[in-house]
Amino acid sequence: MTAMEALYIVFVALAGIAMGSLVVLMVGHLMNEDWLAPVRAEAEGAALTLPFFLLLGLVLAFGLGELFPWAAHPLALPPARAGFLSPGFFMIRSAAYILICTGLAYWLTHTRHLRRASAIGLALLTPVMTFSAYDWVLSREPQWWSSLFGFAFGLGQVLAALASAILITLLKREPASPQRMASLERALLTLLLLTAWTWFAQFLIVWLANLPHEVAWYLDRSGDGSLALLGTSYALMLAAIVVLVPSGVNRMAMLIGSALALLHHTTHMLWVLQPRGELSWFALGLILAAAALWIGVYVALMRVRPTYTEEAVEEP
Repeated sequence: MTAMEALYIVFVALAGIAMGSLVVLMVGHLMNEDWLAPVRAEAEGAALTLPFFLLLGLVLAFGLGELFPWAAHPLALPPARAGFLSPGFFMIRSAAYILICTGLAYWLTHTRHLRRASAIGLALLTPVMTFSAYDWVLSREPQWWSSLFGFAFGLGQVLAALASAILITLLKREPASPQRMASLERALLTLLLLTAWTWFAQFLIVWLANLPHEVAWYLDRSGDGSLALLGTSYALMLAAIVVLVPSGVNRMAMLIGSALALLHHTTHMLWVLQPRGELSWFALGLILAAAALWIGVYVALMRVRPTYTEEAVEEP
């Protein structure tokens, strides 16, 4: 695995959590959900790290041809798709995705009209997350196209964002009402089940169509190592569901369930991205260094964000 490949994985993984955090915030505000208060500060902090990805994206722009085959040499693609996947247009779109999400994050954390901002934000964020999944992930294999992929990948980002926020919240000392924690538990469980069903539906559509250029995407991920990674991913998802299904709020069960959900997302995303080449110590160190830098930005933001503890404590 090259240095650009390692940074690309960090970019897709952490930008996904930042964008997914925006969805968590917007859905919670739009529906006036009680479960949002305990994880609101964590979700806001993650969303506000989006400018970090502009800098990381600038670094990746120098290795565009290494990451995306259509940027290195012309491919036999339909004319519309070939024009869409031109390096200049691709970089303009990528910058626009991050800038739009950054603007939405700033607006959502500085406005008093949360429901209005959330309604407008979701209308903008849905196509942004869908097209960013096509550009940043699906275009690595441009001969394959799926109308459901953007939705499925976006659901995974939201799942990772909520699981991360819950995990961080439960590791803190501030209490949250049992009612709101129960709502968080149900929200996480619902996302797990919906994510599993969406990816299965994606596979079922390809299997029923049985078209060679579509089946090839799955065949490339059917080696022994890839299948072991996929099996591990869904074993982790099943374990998370089993932990979260029993009724009643249990802090330890929620800690374990959210950690398992996050591990499921990580392993499944690695299966989807299919890094090219073996993971070297240098690549691993680069991944950890870039992730640590993002965590440092996140921690700095969390120190200046309100905690909303008073909203999370149950009123007597």
